[in-house]
Amino acid sequence: MSKAGRLIYEGLITAWDGFWVVWVSDLLWVAFCLPVVTAPLAFAGLYECAHGLSYGQSITWRTFFSGMKRHLGASYRWAAFNLFVLTVLVFYAWFFSPSKGTLSGLRTGLLGGVPLAVMVLWWAVNQFTFPLMLVQAKPSYMNALRNSLVIWLKWPGVSLGFTLFNLAIIGLSILLRFPWLFIGASLPALMACLCVKYTVDQTQGISSTLTGNIK
Repeated sequence: MSKAGRLIYEGLITAWDGFWVVWVSDLLWVAFCLPVVTAPLAFAGLYECAHGLSYGQSITWRTFFSGMKRHLGASYRWAAFNLFVLTVLVFYAWFFSPSKGTLSGLRTGLLGGVPLAVMVLWWAVNQFTFPLMLVQAKPSYMNALRNSLVIWLKWPGVSLGFTLFNLAIIGLSILLRFPWLFIGASLPALMACLCVKYTVDQTQGISSTLTGNIK
């Protein structure tokens, strides 16, 4: 966990140095999430900026749009898998809640018990999948998901530290609302990319440990 703390501190310094990129990418993410259909592209642009910042690359507002174009197919595959999981959870909550078939029952079912636990665990693992797809020669969601599990098994302290930090940022954004316009999505994305970068840097012959044709 101490290692995670140091990495998170370095990430905050990176975010501060590139704050205008963090802010602009977050605003663009919000704008492109509103139409819903372009939400996967919004994540592609967001993670492209976060990935560039984590590697010390020169990033501009154009990076967001180049990421949308470059990862169009990967972003919709990523979104489709996540939508499938969410759909399964919604059906589970809808049919097995005490108030079966009602919206209140659906809300209660999703926010308690098995569905809530599965959503938290799924998010914890899935937060690293898009950053992992960005370092693959041929982006594959299934390989990225498997690699994310490897990260948790091989670097549990670092993974847990980044996860708790990201949960805190997302929780504050939900509670206070306005952080969504500044760092609510871009800062967790940057931290996820930094965590993936650390694990990649720590592994020699990365393809033998994190399968999926890493660049």
